[in-house]
Parts: sequence; structure tokens; C-alpha cells
Amino acid sequence: MMKDIRASIDIGSNSVLLLVADMSHGKFSELSRRSEITSLGKELDKNKAFHEESMEATYEALASYAKDCDQFGVPREQVIVTATEAARVAKNSADFFTKIAMELKLNVQVINAQGEAYYSSRGILFNTKFNSDVITLMDIGGASTELIRLQTKDFTILETISMPVGAVRAAQWLDDGLFVQNLQKIFLDFRNDIDKFQTKELYCVAGTMTSLGNMHLEKKVFVEDDVHGLVLKSDDIDLMFKKYAEWGPEQFHSAFPFLQKRSKSIRGGLHLVYHLTHRLLVKELSISTYGLRFGTLLEGKIKKEHLYASR
Repeated sequence: MMKDIRASIDIGSNSVLLLVADMSHGKFSELSRRSEITSLGKELDKNKAFHEESMEATYEALASYAKDCDQFGVPREQVIVTATEAARVAKNSADFFTKIAMELKLNVQVINAQGEAYYSSRGILFNTKFNSDVITLMDIGGASTELIRLQTKDFTILETISMPVGAVRAAQWLDDGLFVQNLQKIFLDFRNDIDKFQTKELYCVAGTMTSLGNMHLEKKVFVEDDVHGLVLKSDDIDLMFKKYAEWGPEQFHSAFPFLQKRSKSIRGGLHLVYHLTHRLLVKELSISTYGLRFGTLLEGKIKKEHLYASR
């Protein structure tokens, strides 16, 4: 039997993630997992376009990932490459992804908010223990945050919303003195929906929460096995907020070198998590390191209904 080796790449508003795994015989064997912070959503609200330096960093990461896929024998045209909120907003995303397709032979598929919810849910269901048949999942990206109510037994998404705020956007708003008013507007815009996601236990995926979990453990390097399955109390988030809310990128990088370029956005992520946990009446946060790239790889393809249709 031929080996079934798959690769997925998640181009987010803050990071670009690679996952390569052997899915032969119905089993999952991870071969490679990489992450690069490229800040593709930097100043997105101001410019409505990708920064040149962010595109260069993203291109370099993708070029490196493509070579990894070559080494594992995954044809580039078969790599599942997705892009999310920043790509939906940036007016130059189509041109950028056309360049990637022509030069790197990687086909970037921009997915909609429903797609983000679906594949993030698919990923977390793969290797996470739950205390309830119905859970609430939070996926904080660089430019958006998805809240998802999910039936775990038969993988049914009961409800989902996508709010236009993530760690990168929040960090920019803090720098501009606009965080409070912008977040209040979002809470107002989603007032008819957000209370439906109130929960005592919140399950969390993506880089902001995994980073905060590692910070809670006071580790200098990222230890995935310690972070996956970690449960934080809302009081733990309150204490972190009290301690780090006014820190700058240099302080974060010095205290937690594993953050690397995420040092620039983690303050925004912390502020966002703090306010969301209070708004949702959360008591515990369970962290999973399995998210969107796991979901797309396990699914094996992107469904047509999950592709973003630009207006």
C-alpha cells in the first residue's frame, strides 16, 4: 500500500503554520510541524492591504515550507494551503497569492468564517478530551476571533460567529489608543449573538492561547506537551492581565524568548482574552494545540462551501 503523506499550511493574520503527517492505514503520524510569525495582518485596518515586508516574510516562510514538502514527497499542488481573515480584507491578497501559485506552485485557498470554524473544530476534536457533549470553542487569530458551539459526539457545529478582532488588530488598537472603543463597538454589534456562547468552560486553540498557557507555566521555551490539555482558571488570566497588561514587546521577548516575533502582538491577545473571558462568564479555559491546520489536513481537502467569495 502506498503511503498517504499529507501537508497543510495555514496562512494566518499573524503566523504561517506547516503540518506534515503520514495518514497511512488510518493512523496519524506527525512528520513535521513548523511556525513562522510574519504579521500579515499588520496595520490591516489602516491600509486594507498587506505590508510589503509582511508579504516578503510570508513568501520566505512558504518557500521554505514548500521545500519541506518536497523532501517528504508531497507534491506542491496537493499541499492544502489556506488563508483567513487578513486575506479576506486585504485588497492585494489576490495578486500576492497569484505570485505564490506561479513561483512556488502552492495554491492558496481563502476560506470564509464558516470554514475557519469547521476546520478548527475538526482539529480540536482530533486529540482533546471534553467534559461535555456540547462545548464552546474560541479561536483567536491575528485579525479575527471565532466563537463556536459544537456537538462533540457527531461533530455538529451548532452556532458560530466571527468577530473582526484578533491579537494583531488588538495590539494595533492598543498602540493607537482605540482598543476600548473598538472592542465595545464589536460587543455592541454582536450583542444579539455573543451571549449564546457564555460558558463556564471554554476550549481554546491557536497561537495566542497556547502562548499564554506557556507564559502561565513560566517557561522560556515552548513545550507543546505541557501546553496541550492545560487548564487555566479565569483567576489565572486575571493575574496575568494585572502583571503583563502594560508590558511592551521588549519586556515580553526578554522574559519569554519563545514568543519571538509574537512579542509584538501578545499584549493585544492578552487584553482580548481578558475581556472575552469576562464577557462570556468563563471560569476555566482548556487549551489545545490542535487547530485549523490539523482540521484541513485530516479533512484532506477544502469544501466548496468553505471557500471565500470576494465581493
